[in-house]
Amino acid sequence: MNTTTSMTLLESLRGGGSTAWDEFFRRYGPMLMAFARKSGLSDADAHDAVQDVLIAVLQQFARLTEPFDRSRRPFRAWLRGVARNKIRDIRRRCRREGPGGHSVAEDAAADELLDAVFEDEWQRALLLDCLREVAQRVDPAVYQAFELYAVHGRPPGDVSALLGITTNAVYISKTRVLKLAREIHARRIEEET
Repeated sequence: MNTTTSMTLLESLRGGGSTAWDEFFRRYGPMLMAFARKSGLSDADAHDAVQDVLIAVLQQFARLTEPFDRSRRPFRAWLRGVARNKIRDIRRRCRREGPGGHSVAEDAAADELLDAVFEDEWQRALLLDCLREVAQRVDPAVYQAFELYAVHGRPPGDVSALLGITTNAVYISKTRVLKLAREIHARRIEEET
């Protein structure tokens, strides 16, 4: 797995390399899609929203003459704003094409909900990315024991029998993976600020 830091990834986007954009899409595409779907968009409209966000990010980074300044606005907040605006644009388009309309108060309430949904999806994507990194850094048997026990909820005795390890080794695997995941998570949060 590519363990490129967020700042390094953002700097790579400025250069316009396809590898950086592939990594950006791998990291943020599923999160943006889930965000668009949970905001109430249809599958087709959600795909459009994700494409619109990616185009906006591409255009914005192509115009940057200096590195992205996270001290002015964290990347997460900036991306949330771009995504929210693109979703809002699609909703407006749908309202023009269909009956009804929304008041300013309804739009403000929708924005608050969108912010909460975005934050949930961001945290989910961050957690999954941390677990992918952990899976690359620990012994595969340790991660498999963790996954079977902690993620899939299999009883520790079943996991130990399946993997040919002691029940205590199952507990230790969970502890090691969670400890490393917390460290990676803390580092990623620190990188964001």
